[in-house]
Amino acid sequence: MGRSQAPCVQCRYRKVRCDRQQDTCGNCKRLEFSCSYRQNVSCKETKKLKSESVPPERQRASRACFECRRQKARCSGDLPSCETCRQRQRECHYTDSDLPVESSQLLKSASALFPIRRQELLRAIGQFFRHLYPIPSFAFLHEPSVRQHCLDGSLDQSLALSLAAVTNAYLSTDQRLLQECASWMLRAEAENIQHLHQPSIRRVQTLLLTVHYYIRTGEFARAYMLVGLAARAATALRLNYERPELTFVAQETRRRVIWALTSIDGYFSVGLPEHETISYPIIYQRWPCHEEEFSDGNTQRSTGSIQNLTKPNSAKTPNLLSACHQITKIQRDVMRLTRQLAISEEPLAALPGLVQEIQNDLWRLHDDVELSSEFSISAMTRQLEMNHSQWFARYLLAALLWHQVHCDLYRIFLPGYPEAVPARIMNTTDANFCEHAVQMCHIHVMQVTEILAGVLALSDIPVLPHHVAVCAYQSARLILFLPSLHCSRPEITTESAIRSANLALSVLHTFFSSTPFAERIITDLEHLLQASVMSPATAREPGYLSSAPSDSGRQRHSQLAVHSLVRQAKFEDDDYET
Repeated sequence: MGRSQAPCVQCRYRKVRCDRQQDTCGNCKRLEFSCSYRQNVSCKETKKLKSESVPPERQRASRACFECRRQKARCSGDLPSCETCRQRQRECHYTDSDLPVESSQLLKSASALFPIRRQELLRAIGQFFRHLYPIPSFAFLHEPSVRQHCLDGSLDQSLALSLAAVTNAYLSTDQRLLQECASWMLRAEAENIQHLHQPSIRRVQTLLLTVHYYIRTGEFARAYMLVGLAARAATALRLNYERPELTFVAQETRRRVIWALTSIDGYFSVGLPEHETISYPIIYQRWPCHEEEFSDGNTQRSTGSIQNLTKPNSAKTPNLLSACHQITKIQRDVMRLTRQLAISEEPLAALPGLVQEIQNDLWRLHDDVELSSEFSISAMTRQLEMNHSQWFARYLLAALLWHQVHCDLYRIFLPGYPEAVPARIMNTTDANFCEHAVQMCHIHVMQVTEILAGVLALSDIPVLPHHVAVCAYQSARLILFLPSLHCSRPEITTESAIRSANLALSVLHTFFSSTPFAERIITDLEHLLQASVMSPATAREPGYLSSAPSDSGRQRHSQLAVHSLVRQAKFEDDDYET
């Protein structure tokens, strides 16, 4: 039997069908009402319910979502999305005015923070790890964990929004979608700012994605301020230190976050300590491990100390993420050396030896990679052969950076070059060493040019690292300058230099024409090429203001290159007290 004959008081008031279940009917149980069928309800309370003329507050009828109302379907009223919308994989919207106050507030904190369908999010995650994650400054998320959290519905909402937004910003041309991404990013950013005093790994990762988004959209000032917040949060969490008690994936995630932060920081600081948000001397973490280890959570091929690149790798796949970060660190050291030499007032007899030490570090890194994986960074064709690999960006970046750092290191000994050491140091430097520097510049800038020529032949690469644009720009400047040197090789003619510079410009136009980051680079190189074509003698003159020769070493020390995002942010101090 187990069923009452008459409907309960609540259902009778609401004029809804009562299932007459004993103790508590289904409607009262679902809506958490005090059902008149409850055996423990006192007679006095039952009489009170029957005698009330005003029905309880409506909670069910006005909670149908927009889609269920439109299709006249039963709506469960669940937040952030109803059961029907979840089953049909459609976006669920409620009208705030039709909800109780508590439900409206819950909607704003739940549904409004997750306006992306699961399938769209999974698609964005797939594109992110296929095209953006291979770039070292993006390599700070654990793909299996992110995918699993997405399937479980437990992925951090701000992280999900920022990941989808930055992926679409780099890969989509749909203007409507890009406008939605802007609102997603603002929402994720606001969430981070609101919890600024409660840093976490996820929030630091969200901040890094936010910084990447604003770099992509040209909001460099906003990106610069946010990368400072990310660095402060990272040091507050002590991500710059090892945590041996954590799981392997947790430890490696911490490492990758801090190393990605140093890579992003380099976009802004370009060797100027005052613009650094995180400095290498305070990092006591190991280099990132192989991707296979990180993806599988395997600790057997774990990296050793911070000085070691890798241990023997049975898979013979190079740890190019570690290599790229190490080359970037060496490049930062070269930049700082160049700036320090600009303000040096005394001849530096130990300078050739210092340069040789940096050269040894580069070759040591080269040999470590070759020994562990039978892969040669300097083998130009190997990088281009890997264009179908997911990790092509890392193969390309490791090779370009390795050659570009050589150019950065030796160009300071080219008389008349904007970044050259002061005359008092140049005059005391051994002439044979200066000749060697010219030859090294020629060798490595030609290698960069040949790699760029191979890249230009590839048309199916959706995204290239920003460093590729910088290498193309700097190599073009250098090769246009080399013919003006009397000790230069005979094969370095003005005509061949202009051809090489035009090739670099073609790479910039092909892969970076829609990137705000590269606009000034492209414009500057075009002006330099025009001047070189009109008068070969102008090849000695820099085509951009940031490297214009100056009589003041202090000015040269603090100059920002045209590709510095701090310079492009155009900060102005226009508020003065009188």
